[in-house]
Amino acid sequence: MTPTNENRSCTNHVLAERKGIALMEGTKKAEPEAAQRVLLISPKTSFGPKLQRTYAGGLGTVNPGERNLLPPLDLLRIAGVLRAAGSVPHIVDEEVDGVLPPAAYTREGRAEADIVICQVSLAAMHEDIRKLAEFAAAGLRTFAYTSIRRHDQWQEILTTSGCAGLLLPEAIPDLGRLVGAGATGDSRNPGLITAETAGDLARLPQIYGDLAGEPLPARDLVDHRHYVFPALPGHRVTTMNASFGCPYPCSFYCPYPLGEGKKVRAYPVERIAAEFEQCAQLGITAVVFRDPVFTFDRRRTLSLCEAIKRTGTGIRWWCETRIDRLDEELIRVMVDAGCAGVEVGVESGDAGMHDSAVRKRLSLDTVRAFHHTAHQTGLKMLFLLLFGLPGETRRSIANTLEFILELGLSSEEFNVGVITPYPGTPLHDLALSKGWIRGDQDQFTSFNVVMRTDELTENELAEALALTEELHRIDGGRAPADTLAGYRHRVLNWAGTKPSPGGHRA
Repeated sequence: MTPTNENRSCTNHVLAERKGIALMEGTKKAEPEAAQRVLLISPKTSFGPKLQRTYAGGLGTVNPGERNLLPPLDLLRIAGVLRAAGSVPHIVDEEVDGVLPPAAYTREGRAEADIVICQVSLAAMHEDIRKLAEFAAAGLRTFAYTSIRRHDQWQEILTTSGCAGLLLPEAIPDLGRLVGAGATGDSRNPGLITAETAGDLARLPQIYGDLAGEPLPARDLVDHRHYVFPALPGHRVTTMNASFGCPYPCSFYCPYPLGEGKKVRAYPVERIAAEFEQCAQLGITAVVFRDPVFTFDRRRTLSLCEAIKRTGTGIRWWCETRIDRLDEELIRVMVDAGCAGVEVGVESGDAGMHDSAVRKRLSLDTVRAFHHTAHQTGLKMLFLLLFGLPGETRRSIANTLEFILELGLSSEEFNVGVITPYPGTPLHDLALSKGWIRGDQDQFTSFNVVMRTDELTENELAEALALTEELHRIDGGRAPADTLAGYRHRVLNWAGTKPSPGGHRA
């Protein structure tokens, strides 16, 4: 579907002029004269496409091993809300559209936008702040959109950038009203943080609006041909949420409850079916669901799969969930509805770590059974593993690497991050009290070593990641026998012990 004149962004004017392309006549006339013009920006950073802003509960991760480039889902949601409220939103994804100075968003001395909303992610916070500051210095009324939950960081963003306020995910349902009022807002609105309210310790209510009434994301405002998800190659990819929130105790270290709340909130099944139909009309052929626990409600998941299948779009999709919220019947229904694969948090291949630190209440036998079922049903899988939880040792890391080999996982079937003390989590408070944190916030990518524990130094965690990178290079458990034997020997030498059968510590 070709975007209408009303939906063409102001950056398209600038980019078109830079390329010598004539502007569409009548574009400006199509916009209501009194409508608020809102420029939504996902800034380009030094991380490039490796920065995944939708991950880590919206705080963002930086995966050095993949070229994941996904559309800015939160901005698409915001644009849908604003457009339904009568505003004229424009989206600029600088990773795709290129970087232009704020002056490029003015014509004949007049700002192209009444309001600018710029994304701010934790790992790129200081770079994003500089982008905010450029727009604020150019005289544009600028807001930060962020999932960051620390008062000191709110104050740093506001003070350093000069922006007018911060918008949290809670603000999305009311953005039409806020923008319509010039985004001065009501200080009691839980989703709007200003200089006056940033220090208020009660300003973390996570009070969300009704998802049922939220308009569809404005996916027509970006070109999905530019986006890439390695697990779904050759497709025009978009992102989607069927639900938000995660109630599980892994919130001790996991940032999803921090960013989205602990209560699971879901869109109506019919709304997700409508999003699939919207995607088909736009030529989108793949969807990456960003729900923390896609299959949290089994009955709803079955209904959702039936609704997706009834749309007849043939769109392939991917999701993230917990192994203990899956069973063979559900998996087969999901595959039949177009599910190509799932990401599942496993954290460790060491039984002792699951008993003491992982907080998923997951047995390795359950993981083995899921792995077998996934292969039987043709479901792709990606095991999400994590090194460095308190209590982790060289031995437990060796057992995790051995577990990968036992299951025969290919390099595309496992992903190992390193423990990151996300500000706002209990782990962060513990790490601060113990003096474990060494790296600065710009290294909080989920794949940089930024802390130690009582059991492991930063160097040991870096060495563990290097062993993981080697395992990826040899294609995991799919490598030739002699290659695997040599790798196992190096792991055992590093761990100083031999992993016992079944993944238990020796």
